[in-house]
Amino acid sequence: MSPTRGPYARGRRSRDAVLDVALAVIAQKGYGAASLRAVADGAGMTPAGLLHHFGTRENLFTEVLRARDEADRAAFPDDPAEQYPRLVRLARHNLTVPGLVRLHVALAAAAADPAHPAHEFFLERATRVHAAVAADVRNRQRAGSFAADVDATHFGRVLTALSDGLQAQWTVDPSIDPPGVLEQLWDRFALAGTPD
Repeated sequence: MSPTRGPYARGRRSRDAVLDVALAVIAQKGYGAASLRAVADGAGMTPAGLLHHFGTRENLFTEVLRARDEADRAAFPDDPAEQYPRLVRLARHNLTVPGLVRLHVALAAAAADPAHPAHEFFLERATRVHAAVAADVRNRQRAGSFAADVDATHFGRVLTALSDGLQAQWTVDPSIDPPGVLEQLWDRFALAGTPD
C-alpha cells in the first residue's frame, strides 16, 4: 500500500495533527499546562489514542521540539544577506513562544541522561546548530564581513552555548534580553570584519 494512502497516511496525518495541537497548546499555555489530556482534547482523541502514536509524554514533547525546529528552519532560512545568522534571529522569535522555550530548556536538562528519549535528539540538534553557525561565520569571513582571525568552529560553539544559557536564564528572569546579548556579541565581530 502506498505510504500516501490508506492506514499509514491516516496515521501520519493524525500524528501530524497531534503535533500541531501540542505546539499550539505549549506555546499558548506553557509546558507545565500541556498535559496529555489537554493535547488529546485539542486533537479530538483520547490520551490513550495519543499514546498510541507517541508512546510517552516525553516522546511526544521530543517530537514537538523536532517539529518546532523544522518549522523554524522553514521560516528562518540560512541567508548570509541577513544581518544575523538564524540562531540569533530565532532568539528574538523565541520571546514570542515562552512555553516552547521552557519545554526546550526542561527537556535539554533531562536529556543529559543517555536513557532519556530526547537524548539523541539534543545530540543531533547541537551538532546541526553548531555546524550551521560555524558555516555562517566562514561564509561571512570569505565575504569580508566578519573578523578573519576568529575560529569559526569555536565561535559557533560559544554562540550556541550562550544562546542555550541565555534561554535558560530568561525562563527564570524575563528581564534578561537573550537576543540583545547575542546581537551585541555578533556585532562586535561582524563590525570588526566589515570592509571600509
